[in-house]
Amino acid sequence: TPIHISTTGIQLEKFDSGDRTRFRARHRIPQNRPLLVNVGRVAHEKNLGFLLEVVARLKMNHPDVLLLICGEGPAKKDLQRQAQRMGLADQVMFVGYLDRETELLDCYRAADVFVFASRTETQGLVLLEAMALGVPVVSTAVMGTIDIVSPQKGALAADEDVADFAAKVSRLLCDPDLRKSMGEEGREYVKTWGAPATARRL
Repeated sequence: TPIHISTTGIQLEKFDSGDRTRFRARHRIPQNRPLLVNVGRVAHEKNLGFLLEVVARLKMNHPDVLLLICGEGPAKKDLQRQAQRMGLADQVMFVGYLDRETELLDCYRAADVFVFASRTETQGLVLLEAMALGVPVVSTAVMGTIDIVSPQKGALAADEDVADFAAKVSRLLCDPDLRKSMGEEGREYVKTWGAPATARRL
């Protein structure tokens, strides 16, 4: 019997707002500071420790880079200790849960690059949410996320290798025109994952 996978459709109308300036001002992040954002459950299987290693690598060429981790979970304290041990106390910020209707949208908009390295996603909806808000993505392509990032529309697929991942993030941080074009490309691409398109395929 043929099997067809129906993806979770994203409600695109909920991702048409958000205020970059407001979020950065609220959290005392300078408007021009390079900001990487990760949204999700703060759990060990999300591979956030790898992103800390990426930040340590980026710090060499982007000394003011900041990784913002949005969410709560059992790995938070371990990650905070890891950041301290690695000398990244000023490069990593934990902001906990944010309201999905307001501040989470601001958080996405505040990002220069959305970064993701989870090994356990069945789909990776946060990647689509970031794209819907025009934020370029750098992510590993594992399990469910491979379907989203492999076309490399609005996203760069990176190996789970610190040097490769950091190089792709650095490329985006150094090129505002590329960030803008990838953001626009991602907003178009994510329409194919929207609820109406998903319903038609179903």
